[in-house]
Amino acid sequence: MKEIVQAALDNYVLAYKNNDKDLFKSLWDDEAVFEDPVGTDPCNGIEAICAFWDFGHSDGMQITPTNVETVVCSNEGILKAVMEVRNINDNSGMDISIVDHFVVDERGKITSGRAFWDESSISQPQDVNTIEINVEDFKDRD
Repeated sequence: MKEIVQAALDNYVLAYKNNDKDLFKSLWDDEAVFEDPVGTDPCNGIEAICAFWDFGHSDGMQITPTNVETVVCSNEGILKAVMEVRNINDNSGMDISIVDHFVVDERGKITSGRAFWDESSISQPQDVNTIEINVEDFKDRD
């Protein structure tokens, strides 16, 4: 099971690195729940999870995980990374230090994902313009 969970985590990172929504979608169970960040309304089901992807990748946005670390225990995994959020249209961006917790089933599908980060997890790289973001923005992603 450890290899199955590790593969799901690795492919999650790969989906972001390659801006590959199809790969991202393929990782999730149809009835999965994704809470990003923890404390906001969860995305329930694959369509809501894909809408979250679209929200994070709108208007020239790209998200690249760096400094990735993983820990796998049984059918659960932790992914720690810095998500480098960049808007290629206006050279703006930010870095978000995240800790994700995933539960993966025997088919290798993510059934639950929870992202732990808040305003204190955000830093501003010197080589890009500032993106203004508020965690409250994630509560109304429509």
